Amino acid sequence: MYVMKFGGTSVGSAERVRNSAAIIEAQPLPRAVVVSAVGGVTNLLLEAAACAARGDAEGQTAAVAAIRARHAEVASGIANDADRLAAIAILDQLHAALDDALAAVAAARELSARDSDRIVATGEKAMSVMMAATLRSRGTPAVHVWADRVIATDGRYGGARPNRERTRAQAAALRPGLEAGVTVVMTGFIGGAPDGSTTTLGRGGSDYSATLLGAALDATEVQIWTDVPGVLSADPRQVADARVVSQISYDEAQELAHFGAKVLHPRTIRPAVSQGVAVRILSTFAPEEPGTLVTRDGVGSHVKAVTALKNLLLLTIDVAELEDLAGASAEVFAALHHAGIEIAAVSQASSRRRMTYLVDAASKGGCVRVSALLDEALAQSEVDAEVRCEEGVALVAAVGRGVAAHPSAVARMLAVLGRAGVSVLSSSVHESNAALTAAVPARHADRAVLALHEAMIRPQSSNGHGRRPRRSVLLAESMRVG
Repeated sequence: MYVMKFGGTSVGSAERVRNSAAIIEAQPLPRAVVVSAVGGVTNLLLEAAACAARGDAEGQTAAVAAIRARHAEVASGIANDADRLAAIAILDQLHAALDDALAAVAAARELSARDSDRIVATGEKAMSVMMAATLRSRGTPAVHVWADRVIATDGRYGGARPNRERTRAQAAALRPGLEAGVTVVMTGFIGGAPDGSTTTLGRGGSDYSATLLGAALDATEVQIWTDVPGVLSADPRQVADARVVSQISYDEAQELAHFGAKVLHPRTIRPAVSQGVAVRILSTFAPEEPGTLVTRDGVGSHVKAVTALKNLLLLTIDVAELEDLAGASAEVFAALHHAGIEIAAVSQASSRRRMTYLVDAASKGGCVRVSALLDEALAQSEVDAEVRCEEGVALVAAVGRGVAAHPSAVARMLAVLGRAGVSVLSSSVHESNAALTAAVPARHADRAVLALHEAMIRPQSSNGHGRRPRRSVLLAESMRVG
C-alpha cells in the first residue's frame, strides 16, 4: 500500500496535474493519493472570506472569480469529455456552496473559525475531484473522497486534533475499493468534527493528512511529492552546495521540522512513528531522483543538516529564591500557551534561579506584549521574578542522530561559531536529542549556518544519493529547505 501526497505547487496547473497523474500511475497498486488545493487557491479563499466579513463585495467577487478561473484552467486539462463535464458539474456545486457560505459571512459581518474551515476546504475538495477525473480520463480507475468523512478530528476549527482510532475505523471503508485496484484521491488538510462539520488541520496539514491516512491503512510507504528533491543539508539560499540527505530517522526529521526546515510539517512524522511507516520526500519536477527516506533508525551518527529558526525572542526569567522557580516556570508556560505562543527551546542556568525561553512571538507583539503578558501573570500569582526580553534572535541547529552523544560536540560547535565571528547567546545539548543548538543574533544566522555546514557536513564524502548535476537548477530556486 502506497499513500502519495501532492502539494499545491505540484498541482498548480493542468500540465502539472497531468504530470502528477503519470507519477501516480507509475506506483504499484494498491495506492491512495492525498492532494492539496491548486497553488494559490487557499490564499484566495481566505481573502474572499475576509472580504465578506468586512463587507468588501468588490474584493470578494474578484477573489471568487480568480478561484473559478484557476479551477477552470486545471479542469480544461481533463482529456475525456465525459470525465471533464462530470468534474465541472461537481465544481459548480462546490462553487455554489462557497457562494452561500460567503453570503452568510457577509450577512453576519463576522468570520467564525467554523465558517473559515468550511470555506477554505473548497480548494482541496475541488482538487480531489479534478485529480480523480484526470486519472479516469487516462484510463486509470479512480474516485475522489473528502477527508471530512475519513480523517476524524475534534472540534477545534483552524487547528483540529485528529482522533486516530476513529480515523482508522473510517478509513477501513476505503479498503474494498483500494484492493479492487481503484486509486482513491482524498483531500488533504481537512477533517471531520464529531458533529460532522468540516475542520482543518492547520496550514501545511496536507502532509499530516497523508501520514494519518498511511498509518490508518498500514501503508508500506507514504510519499510526499513536493517542489524540492528531498531534505537538504541546508537552505541553498544560505549554502550554495547544500545537498540532498539520502536517509534520516524519524527523530532527525522531527528535529529539522521543529528548528525551521519547511519540507515537512512539524506534525507529519508522528503518525508514521506510531505505525513504523516509512516516509519518502520526492520532487514532482525530478521524479527519477531517489529523494530522502525517513525511517525509524536512519543511518549514521553524524550531522546531516544545519538549519536556523529566525525571528525569535529570548526571554530570561530570574527569581530571587530557588523555591520560586517552579511557580514562575509554571506561570510562564501557562501564559505563553494561552496566548498561542510557541516555545522553541527552554534551558535552566546552573544557578537554578534562571530560566531562558526562546519563543516564536515576533509577529504577536514582540517583547513589549510578551513582557507585559508575563509580568501580569507573575504578579497575579504573587511570584517574585524579573522578566527580560531580547528581540532579533535565531536558533541554529546542527541535526544528526547520536551527534549529541559525542563529548566534544558542543565544544566543536562553539569553536566553529567563534571562528566565524558569531556571538552565541546560549547553547544546549541533551544526549537523547538529535540536535545541537545555539541561540545567536538573527543577523548572524546565515553566517552561522554556512560555517557549521562547512565544518560539519561538507568534509564528508558524498554518496550515490548526493546531489547530481541535473539537480543544480532545482537547488538554485528559492525553496523551503532543511
